[in-house]
Amino acid sequence: MHLDVNFWPQNTAWQTLREQALLADRLGFDTLWVWDHFYSIAGDLHRPNLEGWQLQAAYAAITKNVRIGCLVSGITHRHPALLANMATTLDNISGGRAILGIGAAWNALEHNAYGIDLGTPAERSTRFAEAAKIVRQLVDGKRVTFSGKYYELVNAEVLVRPVQQRLPILIGGGGERRTLRTAARYADMWHSFESPDVMAHKIGVLRKHCADVGRDPTEIEPVGGSWVVIRDDPAKAKAHLQRVAEHHGMSAPPSAIVGGPDLVAERIAEYSRAGVKGFIVRFAEPFDAESIERLATEVQPRLQRILTETPAAVSR
Repeated sequence: MHLDVNFWPQNTAWQTLREQALLADRLGFDTLWVWDHFYSIAGDLHRPNLEGWQLQAAYAAITKNVRIGCLVSGITHRHPALLANMATTLDNISGGRAILGIGAAWNALEHNAYGIDLGTPAERSTRFAEAAKIVRQLVDGKRVTFSGKYYELVNAEVLVRPVQQRLPILIGGGGERRTLRTAARYADMWHSFESPDVMAHKIGVLRKHCADVGRDPTEIEPVGGSWVVIRDDPAKAKAHLQRVAEHHGMSAPPSAIVGGPDLVAERIAEYSRAGVKGFIVRFAEPFDAESIERLATEVQPRLQRILTETPAAVSR
């Protein structure tokens, strides 16, 4: 099971994010995730929020090993052909470390403010299915002619080829009838921030969709995640989480994993037993260097030891 990090780009500064990215790269985390929003998404929504694709390119330029992806890029924000071009370019900048994370989009505030049509849930699902198909074909090097409800392409192609033989696409979202079916068709990774029990259920639904569309479910990597604060004194851990919440004007995340390295490793192992293959740890200003360091140096080896003793579930 790999450990990833997601540094919130809201209510912070580039220099601070740069330091976190370099730390994550040095410590050997698998993937560094950004998000794709124009407004903050928690607490005071009108505080600054750094743009996700610019951040990915900047991270690619300053890091050496960590993979880089967006969690996730709303397909309403950019035409899927443009998104595919951006992803293959990022893969070249990073030397083959890009992951293209996409989702149907959900944030009404930023869509209304920027004059972008969000649509109804049904419309979003249909548009997303079209976009995912287009992006998959383009990043795979195909010439695409497509006529759908939302998109029209004629002999379209992405001329910048990715470094990776297959540029991974992550699909985010838990809609069981349509989003997970789209993931079954086009994704290499699927992500949701849910409890282990809910993740196990969703993975089961995803596997059923894979059977329906003729896809091997082992080709799709389920990825979960949560907030984590590591302290030997639980009171100090909770105090840091509260400082983060106050900085952003929000409530402390109730699902956060808070405690010492043994407890944190066991809680993350619960996700692995549910079928999750990757775990994204969320951090926000004021960033927590102690937890980031201990996650890599203390939790990771404990987690691997636990999982060696109690292998993850194959299915639910």
